[in-house]
Amino acid sequence: MTINPTGHAEIDQQHELLDSTVAQLASFCAEAEHHPDATCDGCDVLRQKHCRDVLAAICRELAAFLGGHFAYEEKMMELLPATPSCQLHVKAHKASHEGVVRQLKKLALRAETESLRGIGALIWQIVGDWLGDHSTLFDTRLVRLGKSDRPKIDFDSELVNMLDQHVFPNRPTRSKASTSAAVRGKRLEVRGRFESLSTAQRRVFWLVVSGKPNREIASSLEVSINTIKTHRAAVFQKMDVKSVLELVKVADVLR
Repeated sequence: MTINPTGHAEIDQQHELLDSTVAQLASFCAEAEHHPDATCDGCDVLRQKHCRDVLAAICRELAAFLGGHFAYEEKMMELLPATPSCQLHVKAHKASHEGVVRQLKKLALRAETESLRGIGALIWQIVGDWLGDHSTLFDTRLVRLGKSDRPKIDFDSELVNMLDQHVFPNRPTRSKASTSAAVRGKRLEVRGRFESLSTAQRRVFWLVVSGKPNREIASSLEVSINTIKTHRAAVFQKMDVKSVLELVKVADVLR
């Protein structure tokens, strides 16, 4: 998937976070990490339940972020002038939002009876393809229309504040951060470190951040406590932190 930058700091940051969330769909199955051809039928009921819970959590995160992304862009559309060109764009842009939501709702129903890996792959493909095409066809044009028709609109101050207050109060793309190259650089560094973690290490990362002790994490993931200690040490080293508190602060940047 290729997402062309729009030149709008906030939208481009949202695209990066959406892309990262969608990418989790490729690695939610622990068994696939060791056996790429593994199927859900080869796993016991408990492991299937675990995968189903993980997939559901990823989908909830994705749905929440898509909802916020749509709300943000549709507030931008309200700032456009009532010219025929702008209103035609608004209508088509909103229809694109509604279309991908309908597709995801249908897939959510199929997830109750079909292969979890298959549904995860379909969601990944649909959202990934949609995000790349949507950016090119609609988001880039939205930014261009805003600049050409209303050059005084400051999207990154008006709308980022709105998104911060009503959609993602704890997200990493707050208004001051959106205009700060240093903070954006820090986010990219943290994201790069997180991407270096293996699938197993990422699971341990989020469980440690949620306050789970090693023994409970080991039980949840059905591995030995020594394995968890090894993963935990690797997570601390790769994320360049020395305490759980520091790791929680890093996680706040990723959310």
